[in-house]
Amino acid sequence: MMSRILYPVAAAVVLLLAGCGSESGESAHRAAAAEALGRDRLTDNSWSDVQSSAQETCDEDDGVFALATTMSAGDEQAIALRRVNVEHVCPERLEELDRLIAESSG
Repeated sequence: MMSRILYPVAAAVVLLLAGCGSESGESAHRAAAAEALGRDRLTDNSWSDVQSSAQETCDEDDGVFALATTMSAGDEQAIALRRVNVEHVCPERLEELDRLIAESSG
């Protein structure tokens, strides 16, 4: 009985860990963030700031997430970076973000 539960959970954890923090995932996020900011690349300090911002964005509760997104709606670069961060760090919130952006611009 226990193995029926543990095997699917272990498989899910392995899949999550394979993508999270992986070098290729980080490289893709870093490149997309640089593009959103209109740069060729990010320095290590800039990248650290982007990572911190991404985690803060993903940790926001629904109300703060909605307010911050709405407040950023007029700033194309801020919205582009916010979307990149959500896409790479908390993709489960991407639909919510896109809906909020659509509502803010419409």
